[in-house]
Amino acid sequence: MCKKNSQSFSLVEVLVFISILSLFFVFATSITIASLRNMKISEHKILATRYAEELLEWVRGQKETDWNNFVNNYSNNTYCFPFSPINTWPPSGSCVSYNGLNPPIYKRELTLSTSNNGFQVNVFINVSWQELGNTYTVPINTVFSMWE
Repeated sequence: MCKKNSQSFSLVEVLVFISILSLFFVFATSITIASLRNMKISEHKILATRYAEELLEWVRGQKETDWNNFVNNYSNNTYCFPFSPINTWPPSGSCVSYNGLNPPIYKRELTLSTSNNGFQVNVFINVSWQELGNTYTVPINTVFSMWE
């Protein structure tokens, strides 16, 4: 009788290979999910920065149109700007909810305070949003003066 020399994998070897392969796929999937989350947070940060800069440019235009009106009527208050594009000053008061901007997760606040006897206005813009149980913010601080 002729004995054939068959070379094959045992069941244990196949199970070990499948286990190692499945661990690889689990790790690859978790890394992909983490990367996608970070990408989404970065996308929201870029949009928040755009909304903050949009508000800064609009406020700069208001300041340049009429400095006295800007200082006397709007400084030393906090405003909520929930819509884009911006056409007018909203009533003063801080934002209480995240709405209005697209996607409706952002809260855009502007705080103005005078200094140097009304010759300067401190501008603080804060765009915030909540994502995955965390609150993220994009702040912009600047100073407007009567002479710029």
